[in-house]
Amino acid sequence: MAAGFLFQKGDKVEIEITGLTHGGEGVGRHMGIPVFVPFTVPGDKVLTEITEVKKNFARGRLKMICASSRWRRDPACPVFTRCGGCRLQHMDYEEQLRRKTGMVKDSLVRISHLPEVEVKKTIGMEHPWHYRNKASYHTDYKHGKVSLGFYEKGTHSVVLDAEEERATRDDPGCLLVDEDLNKVAGVIEALLNKYRVEVYDWRRRRGLLKQVVLRKAYATGECMAVLVTAPGEWPEEKAFAADLSKQLPALTSLLRNIHEGPGGVSLGRENKLLAGREYITDYFENLAFRISAASFYQVNPRQTPVLYNKALEFAGLTGVETVVDAYSGTGAIALFFAGHAGMVHGLEVVPEAVGDAKRNAVLNGINNVEFSRGEVEIILPEMVTRGLRPDIVVLDPPRRGCDVAALDAVIEMDTPRVVYVSCDPGTLARDLSYLAGKGYRVEEVQPVDMFPWTPHVETIIMMTNCGQDKK
Repeated sequence: MAAGFLFQKGDKVEIEITGLTHGGEGVGRHMGIPVFVPFTVPGDKVLTEITEVKKNFARGRLKMICASSRWRRDPACPVFTRCGGCRLQHMDYEEQLRRKTGMVKDSLVRISHLPEVEVKKTIGMEHPWHYRNKASYHTDYKHGKVSLGFYEKGTHSVVLDAEEERATRDDPGCLLVDEDLNKVAGVIEALLNKYRVEVYDWRRRRGLLKQVVLRKAYATGECMAVLVTAPGEWPEEKAFAADLSKQLPALTSLLRNIHEGPGGVSLGRENKLLAGREYITDYFENLAFRISAASFYQVNPRQTPVLYNKALEFAGLTGVETVVDAYSGTGAIALFFAGHAGMVHGLEVVPEAVGDAKRNAVLNGINNVEFSRGEVEIILPEMVTRGLRPDIVVLDPPRRGCDVAALDAVIEMDTPRVVYVSCDPGTLARDLSYLAGKGYRVEEVQPVDMFPWTPHVETIIMMTNCGQDKK
């Protein structure tokens, strides 16, 4: 029966939450119809107000918790239910890990039809707070002053704590963001008000400051601040930069990024150096990486070694293999693998990322890696035509997964082993199903929690070609 025949918008119903969606919403059933309720935990019994009714499901707003789940916890952040940054602070962390393992398993069973595959327990963090080495702060003009922060979900309004909460909290700032970056954000916010910097009005398309992007190199402690502005003169630019540098001597890089478009894209193409240098330097497994304003770099430095070392383990390198790293970004995996392989080919479409990868190779004196710019689904088939037959292909695509042309090239190369690093269980399962239908077998599945307190999960897969001898 359709949901509309059972209840209408505004109805209040009691339901038991029995599951969790991939987006982090609790889900229960009322008279057989699924009802999705944000900020609920499996095991909760809740009173919910219906806010949306579709043909086969409904959405609700939590009105009251009638009985709490044993996995429910008090969120540490006072604006948790308003901020769109994380969705699971109301759930016990160990239960989050168990649910993320279940999300991966569910996708493999439901989409890939691979029920026999064992999904290992998600590898979590011992201290899952203040792990983000990058944060993008929106700007707003609230309560008579400029504020930096994160948008309330579904709005363009920065979420602020109540003033009394802000004054009494021991740890002001986002609980997911590195503590040093929180301090940098506080100093920048104070200076924006001191110099009366005009915040950009997205609706009227006028003003100066659009966003503040902060980054930190975990190993060195170097910090970068990028002030994203509209084009035009900023008379106080030099004074602002000098004042900020004086207050934050450890700030290694201060840039003004010129963003011309009306949309919410993080960065424009032009950077103006205001103080320090144009990059910060980090180290990972004895490799140096120069991180520029636009560089892609893993945002959880404490879990990155877990992720990449597991990928290396799955690759099974002995020092002589030829590896293709598809969707190689700034070359982190390719350069990491180069010390254990004969030759590594990195493929990436973003020109700035390829430039970073090549510079990082030179910086580390690595000669057995080459990076090619272009779309993976075009370059891989070209490699097939040239007769390249790699021993291992690493697939680390964006959230949308791999193009069929790229998967077909892997199959045509008759690659003995595939290591797939995924940030989306749904597209991962779709691509694994395709490869499994062409003779590849999933050997190991290891989820890694790169983003605690959010519903996101990273997964590493090792597949072998059933027609090849395992290595």
